[in-house]
Amino acid sequence: MVNALSSKKVPSLIAAFLLALLGLLSMYQEQASSVSGTWSSVEDVTSRLAEREATLNQRIKAEALLLSFTRAQMTRYYWGEFASSLNELGLSAGKLFIAKVERSKNNTMLWLSPEHGDEAYLAIVRRDSNGTRLERLHCRGDVSKLAKPFSGTCPDGWNQFWARAIP
Repeated sequence: MVNALSSKKVPSLIAAFLLALLGLLSMYQEQASSVSGTWSSVEDVTSRLAEREATLNQRIKAEALLLSFTRAQMTRYYWGEFASSLNELGLSAGKLFIAKVERSKNNTMLWLSPEHGDEAYLAIVRRDSNGTRLERLHCRGDVSKLAKPFSGTCPDGWNQFWARAIP
């Protein structure tokens, strides 16, 4: 009975030994690389991660503002016409963005340029070609293309992330 138990334990003991050996080797390699590595690379990674986190936080706030803008403009249009400013809609761009609202009889646009960062945003609410429905479109892209003319969809090189026709 003792021989049967020990023969069942041998593969487990070998596996445990190999895992322990792999763990020790990886600890030794990690220690050696951290000693030879430079602190500047750690700081570089940390700054890139902080920049990425700030961009994602800014994107979340911008997308929430764009959605509020499109909903409020659709409501305003239902009652007569598009609003000409964020204040008329009860909205604010806060300190993160510089907001510009452009309005005509058939469409309205909200341009958001960041105080810091290189990603700008655009919301468009417009009547479709039949004049029976409202369409909304949200875009984001490089801030350098913010002032350039465009065809009414997202500016060249920008990404469309929300489009929908509303009955």
